[in-house]
Amino acid sequence: MDDQASSNLSQQAIDAALSSDWEKAIKLNIKLIKEFTNDVDALNRLAHAYFEMCNYKLAKKYYSQALETDSYNPIAIKNLKILQSFKKLNGQKPVLSNHHAKISSSLFLHEPGKTKVISLLKVAEPQKISKAYCGMSVELISKNRGITILDENGGYLGVLPDDTAHRLIKLIKGGNRYLAFIKSIRVNGIAILIREIYRAARFKNQPSFLEYYSDPPSPTIIILPNNTEEEVSYEEDQ
Repeated sequence: MDDQASSNLSQQAIDAALSSDWEKAIKLNIKLIKEFTNDVDALNRLAHAYFEMCNYKLAKKYYSQALETDSYNPIAIKNLKILQSFKKLNGQKPVLSNHHAKISSSLFLHEPGKTKVISLLKVAEPQKISKAYCGMSVELISKNRGITILDENGGYLGVLPDDTAHRLIKLIKGGNRYLAFIKSIRVNGIAILIREIYRAARFKNQPSFLEYYSDPPSPTIIILPNNTEEEVSYEEDQ
């Protein structure tokens, strides 16, 4: 397989992942790895696809293989830590401790430059926060040179810090797209996870988030099959 063919196959694998066609993504990345056994990106993509299919055993296998090839690979390191919390959940999706809706496993995956956990400012009153739950999808609304966060019913939750808001406003106006979910809730605070889902060509080499963080992520509580609680958390890059 020549470089052009490899590049085309890699792009097809990326497109399959962006479309959430995980079975196709698995086939394409396996084909790449057969030709290039040390392709760390393909190994990470394959592990991610297996994670999305709830096959945590194979996800761990290929993240481990990526780490054997690149011992400092941040994606493999972080997601292997996360997978340790899912060792009892093979074939099952975690569910929220205080809500019966299922939460996508992809929320737990950290991708350098593409995801960030952020604590909101000017948070809504406790009675309004009580209606929210971990894993709830939220909206990013540009307003008055800042970004306001609304819950799935259009209710106000808080605002992003100015530095993050200003950066995201520029990227969104330029064509980037994002999804955001509630990561953790306290009596007087909410942290959300923001994920870049599309990067405009003009920002091809520009990450959405720089790899330093002012607020460490809070743990998310899940219920394991034996009905015991376990915390899922991870340290962000410094």
